[in-house]
Amino acid sequence: MTIEELYAAIGADYDDVRKRLPSDDLVARFVGRFAEDESCANLVAAWAAGDEQAAFEAAHTAKGVCANLGLSKLASLASDVTEALRPGNDELRATTDVAALVQQLASAHEATVAAINDYAASE
Repeated sequence: MTIEELYAAIGADYDDVRKRLPSDDLVARFVGRFAEDESCANLVAAWAAGDEQAAFEAAHTAKGVCANLGLSKLASLASDVTEALRPGNDELRATTDVAALVQQLASAHEATVAAINDYAASE
């Protein structure tokens, strides 16, 4: 499997990440480090602890990390959580099932990390 095929398999935007990272080796190196990023785990922990400010900050960080790596599916989910938790977005917060969004993001993150780890093991 190539890095481009991995991106297709996980619903990520290979062309987007190549605008920032000029080679497949760099893309593979940085996406390989994605499993070490703790922003999604921090989001889940903060949400479980009832700390909405920390959850917002972790979601915002996750959104940026995912967007920079072209992980568009995850970036979109993280963006949804970020906006639902953004201070002052009370109307959106009231109409959004944030717990479900956090769970969707956590599940998608887990699947993405598993696929990336499988890719790395095959190299």
